[in-house]
This record gives sequence, C-alpha cells and structure tokens, in this order.
Amino acid sequence: MSMKGVSYEMSLNLGTNFLALVLNILLGLVVVPFYIAKIGVDGYGIIALATSFSSYLSIITIAIDASVGRNFTLAMRKDDHASSNAIYSSSIISALLLIVAILPLIGWFLYKIDSLVSYHGHTVNEMRWVFVAIITSFVLTFIRGLFLVPAFASNKIYIQRIIAILEIVVRTALVYLLLNASAQLSLIGVAFFLASLVSFVAALIWIIRKFPFLKLRASSFDKQIVKYVGSMSFWLVINQIGTLLFINIDIILLNHYYGPTATGEFSTVAQWHTLLRSFAGVFVAIFTPVVYKYYAEKDFNNLLKFSRYSVVAMGVVLAIPIGIIVAYSDVILKLWIGDRFVHFYPLMILLTGHLIFNLSVLPILSINAVYNKVKVPGLTSFFCGGLNLVLGILIIKYFDLGIYSVAIASAILLTLKNLIFSPTYAAKILEQRFWFYYPSIGRGMALFLWVLLMSWGCRHFLVPGSWMAMCVSSALIGVASIPFAWFVTLNKDQRLLIEKLIRRR
Repeated sequence: MSMKGVSYEMSLNLGTNFLALVLNILLGLVVVPFYIAKIGVDGYGIIALATSFSSYLSIITIAIDASVGRNFTLAMRKDDHASSNAIYSSSIISALLLIVAILPLIGWFLYKIDSLVSYHGHTVNEMRWVFVAIITSFVLTFIRGLFLVPAFASNKIYIQRIIAILEIVVRTALVYLLLNASAQLSLIGVAFFLASLVSFVAALIWIIRKFPFLKLRASSFDKQIVKYVGSMSFWLVINQIGTLLFINIDIILLNHYYGPTATGEFSTVAQWHTLLRSFAGVFVAIFTPVVYKYYAEKDFNNLLKFSRYSVVAMGVVLAIPIGIIVAYSDVILKLWIGDRFVHFYPLMILLTGHLIFNLSVLPILSINAVYNKVKVPGLTSFFCGGLNLVLGILIIKYFDLGIYSVAIASAILLTLKNLIFSPTYAAKILEQRFWFYYPSIGRGMALFLWVLLMSWGCRHFLVPGSWMAMCVSSALIGVASIPFAWFVTLNKDQRLLIEKLIRRR
C-alpha cells in the first residue's frame, strides 16, 4: 500500500477514534455525577470495582487479541486465505473453550462475593447481579474483538471504533432511562449487558458481509496454531498481569482497607486518569497497525522512523491536556462534582501528572509484539506490578496516607518502568543505541512544562468559574502552545511530514 493509502486509512482511524474519545469524555463526565446522584458514592464504588474485576479477566483476552492480531495480519498481508481461516477459527474456538474453563472460578467468586467485597447501602443480590452482567458484557466484548481481528489486520480500525461508539451510546442511553425509572444498582448491569449484545450483533453482521471467505469451522481448528499463539500469549498474559497490578490494584486495595466510600471517591477522581489513557489509546490504535504493516512488508527503515515519530506525536497531543488538567485540577473538580471533591485535587495531580511519561511510550510497546520479543517485557512488567502491590500495602500500613497511598506507589514504579526499561528495550530490539527514543520523550516533556507555565500564568489573571470560562482558558493555552510545539517539539523532518499531509488534504 502507498503512503497515501496509509495516510487515508490513518485519517479515518483517527477520526473515528477521536469521535469515540469525545463521546467517552463527554458521556463519562456526565454519567459519573449522574451515578453519584442516583446510587451514591458507595454505589459508584461497586460499579468501579465490577469493571475493575472485568479488567483482571482481560489479562488473558488482551494477550490473545494481540497475539492473534499479529499472526492474522501477517497471513492477511500474504493473501493466505487458508492460514487466515485457520487462525480465525482456532482463536475463536480456543477463546470459547477458555471461557468455559474459567466459569467455575467466576462462579465461586460470585457465590462468595459478600465476603470478598466490602459494601453497604445495597443488597448482596443487587451487587451480585451487577457483577454477573458486567462480566457477561466483558465476555461478549472479548469475543467481538476476535471476530473483528480482520478489521485490525486490514488497518480498518474505524470499523472497530464505530461499533464501540454504538455500544457507548446504547449503554449511556439505557443507564439514563433505567435509573430515571428506578434508581436500582442492578439496572446498571442490565444496561451494560444489552449494549454489549447490540454491538456484538453489529460486529457479526459486518464481518459476514465484508469477509465472506472467513468461516468459523471446527474443521479449521489447528492445534499447532493454538500452540504457537499460546506461547506468545503466555508472556503477554504475564505482561498484562503486571500492567493491571499497576492500574487496577488500587481500587481493590482501597476497598479492602478503607471500604466502599473511599473506593468511590478514588474512582471518581481517577476518571480523569482513565480519560487520558483513553485519549492516548486513540493514537496507539492508529499507530499499531502501521507498525505491523511495515514489519509484514519488511520495510524496516520506515518502521524505525515511524516508531520514533509516534512517540513525538504522543507527546504533542498529550502535553496540552495533561498540563491543563494538572494546573486546573481544583477548578475542574469543583465544576464537575462540586465543593465536596475539591480537596482531592492533589490526588488528581498525582494520578495524571506522570502520564506525560507513561503514555508517551505506549506506541513503541507494539515493537515488542511485532518482533515477538515479549518474554522479557512480560517478566519486567510482572515484577514491577508485584512490587507495586507490595509497596502499596506497605504505604497503607506504615504511613496511612488513605487513598493517596496506592496512587503514590503506582506513580513511582510505573514511571521508573516506562522511563528506564520500555524505551531502552525497544531500541535494543531495533538494534539502535539505548537513548534512541529519549530525545522524542524529552520533546513531549518540554511541551508539557511549557503548558504548565502558561496555565499557571493564566491563573494569576483569571480563575475560571464556569465550564465555558474553563474551555476558553484551555483553548487560549492550547493556541499559545502551538508555536512551541511546532518549532521546539517537532524537528524539521516531522514539520515537513505534517505540511505534506496538510497539503494533501
């Protein structure tokens, strides 16, 4: 495919990813206060815990998706329909068998849930149903992802995002309608399940129409493919365990040591952390298929350039929102939730400030997968994640910093991992000097510091008292940061590339 074709598909992918992101942000900012108003902070803590539990199930599913995506992409690029069908059928059948295998564990958890989860204000049956519905919703989403692997392989990420947008809209509409009819915790589970079911059916319809040669057949099941995919998936699972010990262990520790109210308060503030990760995910989703494409075509020179460019691009798009959120954390919390949460602004800074490092390196993590060098990153992530769990418990027990305890531990260890190990290991795989990615990371950091300086300067003249004033201030800071981003953050080659893309549009 020509660079023009790649650019066109990236534009479509970026547009739909950005639309999904905007919907996630807008609806997320509206839904969280709505949850709190209808079911209370404790109820929202249960919802956050249920989705967190689903994330732990995803340690296997994300690994399978990544491994299947890599191998299916290589087969599709060679127009090998027989191998494509074998990988497709083998992966879906294996996933279904895996789900059946872990059902007893899930059943045990749901049966003992009242002794494993701290809760009050809601019945155990309501809480159990929420977990059942959200877990079922997650399973449908996982299987949907495997059915849509051809969209990833053909760089049609926009199809995946359109279906994800459908799920977001349906779920939000159902939550609003059902909770207005009756403020019952269990109805949120109903909304999650029905929205996932609708999006699952939509995915099936699309794949049947666009890839008629792909047939899900038991006869296409290949043990060798499962073995090969499984060997790669194992180390990706280890990696995901470590990642989730960084991201999701916080809520579980808080629920265990401090109860549902602290869990709900932390989850509310952490929504901005989640939104920023979603924002970064928009760009990772469009960068990754291009890396796979260059690798499949053995175009290693462009792969090298593109991987470094993607880190700079991530720094540019993340520095402005992260800088503004850090500088205006107290204002944002007051406008969003009210005075009750304003005193948590240091937590918001702690949860979001380090993301300028930890999200900028996300595009180069695909280097590990595409080269099938996943063992060392998996072990490193697992070790650091386990250390995060231990450090979090120690800080809780010996310093008693409340909901700040787990945030401090994860911020320190995640930053050390992604500043020291991730860029140097990717550079080693590409046979480059260990500092290969550091100039790109540093450019994004410089822009972040500039945005902080501009934001704090603006606060001396005006502290926004409404969302409109906040938006105007953010827009002014963003516009004032463009010259710095253009002339300092981007180098000459990157400016020429962007100018070329603009002229082409």
